[in-house]
Amino acid sequence: MSDYVYDLMKKHHSVRKFKKHTLSEETVKKLVEAGQSASTSSYLQTYSIIGVEDPKIKENLKEVSGQPYVLENGYLFVFVLDYYRHKLVDEKAESNMEISYGSAEGLLVGTIDVALVAQNMAVVAEDMGYGIVYLGSLRNDVARVREILDLPEYTFPLFGMAVGVPADEENGSPKPRLPLEHVFHKNYYDASNDQQRRELEKYDTVVSDYYTERTNGERSETWSRQIETFLGRKTRLDMLDELRKAGLIKR
Repeated sequence: MSDYVYDLMKKHHSVRKFKKHTLSEETVKKLVEAGQSASTSSYLQTYSIIGVEDPKIKENLKEVSGQPYVLENGYLFVFVLDYYRHKLVDEKAESNMEISYGSAEGLLVGTIDVALVAQNMAVVAEDMGYGIVYLGSLRNDVARVREILDLPEYTFPLFGMAVGVPADEENGSPKPRLPLEHVFHKNYYDASNDQQRRELEKYDTVVSDYYTERTNGERSETWSRQIETFLGRKTRLDMLDELRKAGLIKR
């Protein structure tokens, strides 16, 4: 049994600087086809993928994201939760399908579908020698992204992905993940406070050492500190309203 895919995944890290090398149409097609091969709940296929090639559209999305690699990459994908086609089916259906795709469960099903598609594409892209970075920053202004991409009702932009040939000076490396024992529970969830805290303290040391080595001592923050900084600030509080405006999560 080969460990090729396992080894490939263990090497993953986000790439944020790319060479000026545009992906070919054939490569883009292969990536999308790989994404479509992902598992999909009840065959619903609740996703669309927008390939952004127009420099002006990229520039507009960069203004939302604030990240330079939204513009400077080999190719930009935007992943959309999509019940629009299901709405078209619903218009001729005898039953009321909207009760499902307008629900919280429908939102979960659709979001999971999109995530599986995107991860398939990420793995295949890295197998081809490309680097990738996910772009949740496109949710900084969902209404603006919907306008830029002319998204219809019952669709929602979840995130983007920049793909390309890593720049020569790109020297990223995989960040240490939480210990397997901390995330993998057998038979039931082990919520032991003392054990969880001990494991987090050890992990904080590992992460701090990683940053210290990577930055020659210029950065040494722990994982807990990063999480406190991120989750401690109010961000994207318009998300529920935007979901409802799109026709989603009505119940």
